[in-house]
Amino acid sequence: DNFLGTGGKLVTAYAELMKQIWLGSNSVVEPADFKKQIGIFAPQFSGYHQQDAQEVLAFLLDGIHEDLNRVKERPYIEDKDCDGTNDEDDAVENWKNYLRRNKSLIVDMFQGQLRNTCK
Repeated sequence: DNFLGTGGKLVTAYAELMKQIWLGSNSVVEPADFKKQIGIFAPQFSGYHQQDAQEVLAFLLDGIHEDLNRVKERPYIEDKDCDGTNDEDDAVENWKNYLRRNKSLIVDMFQGQLRNTCK
């Protein structure tokens, strides 16, 4: 139902690849099906040209997140202008709003907030 996801195809292909790697009896694994699914949903990664690993990983994590997102109906949330007078409260409110639209294993394990200060 998530128009941003792959209908579970990407996460299923990744799960099958992990099963082959960790539980399979072969010492060599050919990730052809996994590669095919990535190429279907992100044509820039189809073929056999060298790719930027960070871009592939970002696409994979985002695709898995969208396939596993537990939020089915995403509410509209208007961005609030933060003036810097109360960064902690603004951060808490923004994170709560983010989680109202995004809840998945990927969010639980890999996402968070950073604060950058320049001096």
